[in-house]
Amino acid sequence: MIPFIISKKAAAVMTVFFLIALHPFASTAWVRLSTEDQIYQSTDEIPQKTAALVLGAAVYNARLSGVLQDRVDTGIELYERGLVDTLIMSGSANEAESMVGYAIRRGVDGDHLIQDDDGFNTLASIQNVPTSIDSVIIVTQAFHLPRALFYANDHSLDAIGVVADKQVYRFMNYYKSRELLSVSKAALDVFGLERWNEWVRNW
Repeated sequence: MIPFIISKKAAAVMTVFFLIALHPFASTAWVRLSTEDQIYQSTDEIPQKTAALVLGAAVYNARLSGVLQDRVDTGIELYERGLVDTLIMSGSANEAESMVGYAIRRGVDGDHLIQDDDGFNTLASIQNVPTSIDSVIIVTQAFHLPRALFYANDHSLDAIGVVADKQVYRFMNYYKSRELLSVSKAALDVFGLERWNEWVRNW
């Protein structure tokens, strides 16, 4: 029997493709493990912080989607319990405006609301936290929290997160599959795509 022999270069290429194929799953495990101690399942035992960073989601004709309403309601709970003094509503202009309007209708004082119209994605929302805010509770669903905290940690933001899941979401499988790819991108954002490409080229 003739032994199957491959060149060193071919072996390196195969290894890189194998690592790329594993990357979404490895990234997800890494991100979850590195943030799990920062995640609280409810507002009951969470420590105080300066502000709640409520991350945007879909809005339909100024009406909050179920996912987004749960996030804003959770942020309002933190505010009403005195766990934060300020609510940062971060999303696109339409999302942030609708979030602020909803919170005001729920009785939140407008002076305690910050509207971030440039939170086009999770990373932007983290980057847009005002420098006057020294600590935050990030408010979003469980599938999204590890990535948001991962970005916060990379930006040296004093952050913890609270799960905003208040119902079973119809498209949860879709959200989770999309998040798998988003976490991969986050890992590359933090690790540095240029550094990754250079490592592959020089292998």
